[in-house]
Amino acid sequence: MFSDLFGSTALSARMDPEDLRDIISAYQRCVADIVRRFGGFVAKYMGDGVLVYFGYPQAHEDDAERAVRAALEAIAAVGALKLSVTLRTRVGIATGLVVVGDLIGSSGLRLVQ
Repeated sequence: MFSDLFGSTALSARMDPEDLRDIISAYQRCVADIVRRFGGFVAKYMGDGVLVYFGYPQAHEDDAERAVRAALEAIAAVGALKLSVTLRTRVGIATGLVVVGDLIGSSGLRLVQ
């Protein structure tokens, strides 16, 4: 799952960098808290985005459903954040098998469904 902050470029043009950092941090905390409640794993914070794995490091029978439920809740929760600006998020979910781990010179790869 990947979630990113809608309109962050426009926000960055009109906000102080410190204020923008606080907004993005609040957004990322909100998404991460929800993801963890649904058994997801925050793999990486990427600028105004959050990359999330479901099924890693522990697989569940319903990981795809958990991802969808987390995404729907994150969309609602981000919109309800009490900040100086109203935020919206977009979420993409990919399903299927993926390889998780260092692909260069590592035997620590895992196949995740």
